[in-house]
Amino acid sequence: MPEIKAFTGRCMYIWKLKPVLVAEMGINNFVQKAKRAKLSGVWIKIAEGLAPYRNVRGEMEPQFHEVVQKLNEQGIDVWGWHVPRAATVGAGKEEAQLVASLVDQFNVSGVLMDAEAGGGFFRGNAETADTYARTLRETLMGKGKGLAVCSHDIPENFPEFPFDEFAQHAIANAPQVYYGGSPSVENRLNRAIAANSHIDMPFVPVGAGWIGDGGGCSSASACAERAIIFMKLVRDHGFPGYSFWHWFGAPPNLWEVLITEPV
Repeated sequence: MPEIKAFTGRCMYIWKLKPVLVAEMGINNFVQKAKRAKLSGVWIKIAEGLAPYRNVRGEMEPQFHEVVQKLNEQGIDVWGWHVPRAATVGAGKEEAQLVASLVDQFNVSGVLMDAEAGGGFFRGNAETADTYARTLRETLMGKGKGLAVCSHDIPENFPEFPFDEFAQHAIANAPQVYYGGSPSVENRLNRAIAANSHIDMPFVPVGAGWIGDGGGCSSASACAERAIIFMKLVRDHGFPGYSFWHWFGAPPNLWEVLITEPV
């Protein structure tokens, strides 16, 4: 079996690729910024439910291919992320098959299951979650592709959501540790560690790399200051890596931290 890609080092989420490339004035500048920021991985949205996302459709299709190729040439992995919405077991299998086909088409290193509770997110039950995640794992693993779960950092806050059914098929856990509104970064990270202690796999937390509601930081300076604390805590715990949500929302202060601070 081929070696499975794993998360290591510093990563960054991308939601909408086109505005990122416009803001960075092209793919080459985008790739150079990723390299200067010492990124080892870039995580880009590829699908939602049964629909390929705009990042991989139409005029963006050749650009996505080029982004993957040029990041890979610099030693930076590209993972695709998918929002499962499946209301039925059959839909769960179909969504997994769609995502696997996009992995083949664009040669990304693996898939993050952005599996969350709430409107617009997952609609199924435990059996649906198991079918979706198991189908993805069985399809990807033989090709040397990774599979991670990226969900609520404190799953017990969503008792009806089948987090464990998604997680049992993953090889890495990337909880959304959005500490922007928390008393401290350490407080939120420690709560996330405790809440995920039953999941025996690499812990790769996602930090708050934006300003605003929903766990974002209060200001650009707070975003940068808290990122430094977050990265140090990850190193102190010996976790293999970490990520931030998200590229387009990250203020210049955060990029300065990523460019100047060690991984």
